[in-house]
Amino acid sequence: MDNEKMKNMKNKKLTTLILGLAVLLSSLTRISPSESYTVNTETSTVKWTAYHLAKSYQHTGHLKLKSGNLQIYNGDIVSGEFVIDMSAITNDDIEDTNKNKNLVNDLKSERFFNVEKYPEASLKITSTSNADNGVFDIIAEITIRGITEEITFSAKRLDQDDSSVKYAISLEIDRIKHEVMYGWSIENAMLSNKFDLEIVIFANKIVN
Repeated sequence: MDNEKMKNMKNKKLTTLILGLAVLLSSLTRISPSESYTVNTETSTVKWTAYHLAKSYQHTGHLKLKSGNLQIYNGDIVSGEFVIDMSAITNDDIEDTNKNKNLVNDLKSERFFNVEKYPEASLKITSTSNADNGVFDIIAEITIRGITEEITFSAKRLDQDDSSVKYAISLEIDRIKHEVMYGWSIENAMLSNKFDLEIVIFANKIVN
């Protein structure tokens, strides 16, 4: 075998070795452990919006996160779980005190969220897509009134530093699937089946 053939064989072996190392390093990078974050329930917000049929008018208000945790890798959410305090529901758009109170009591009643029996709702992230400019799709399980349904929504990374992250999450929820309704009444028929949750998450890294 001449020197030129031997040289070519060595080059091919070297190239194969380099490619193998590159694949290995890439694999190790992807399976690097994520970091744990805890949600700051004081600064995080949950805004709800419910609509009249055809969205001719709407009501808005807030809920409160009771607890939450995230697993984050390179700024992207890998998994996580949140608990929402349904008994903390408020209304923001009705100025009349009595009408505001009546709506909130209605929302807490058995006809809607039944907070006495189901004081908490939860959201458990099961999978996420790769982020594109800080925006990624999430598949999760949401539990309201003890009924769990799969839901897909988007999240956007708003800010990040060495110890904290901030995300915006938007969900459209089918209330009928969770039996949040007036029964089969005219009032129920006049409401949109969907309501929105807009969640802003502030989370801090857990330092071991």
